[in-house]
Amino acid sequence: MARPPRLPDTAILELILELRGQYAALTGTQLRAELQRRFGTRGGVSRIYRLLSEATAPRPAASPASSATADSPDPQPELAAALERARLAEYREEAHQARWAGEIHQLREQVRTLNHAAHRLPLLEAELQDRSRELAAAYRRIADLEAQLR
Repeated sequence: MARPPRLPDTAILELILELRGQYAALTGTQLRAELQRRFGTRGGVSRIYRLLSEATAPRPAASPASSATADSPDPQPELAAALERARLAEYREEAHQARWAGEIHQLREQVRTLNHAAHRLPLLEAELQDRSRELAAAYRRIADLEAQLR
């Protein structure tokens, strides 16, 4: 199967700028899903995340002389982005906790089942020995009866 053509960095950066207007905090997953939808390729993970990081990295502050004359930037977009990152981190943490809680529950159920089987094992072994003795006695009786018939 042929690989799709490599998208130029400029096309990906333009898409990042477009999507940043739609999302408070654009994630690599969202970007790669949109690349798949539009261009039929998700792009390499490390490349896409590198471009996303470069496009969303804070720009170096202006020199002190120019910043004294410029108005202070509005902190609202940065605050919104930080809040979105915190919300996503909390969501990931809850998902991880739910996953591990489910796995722990499953393992506990397996241990409970195995403990129950371990307690039943001696009873089943004793029952097997009883049935084996009864079978051996039945075979002896059959042999005695066959001997009497001859």
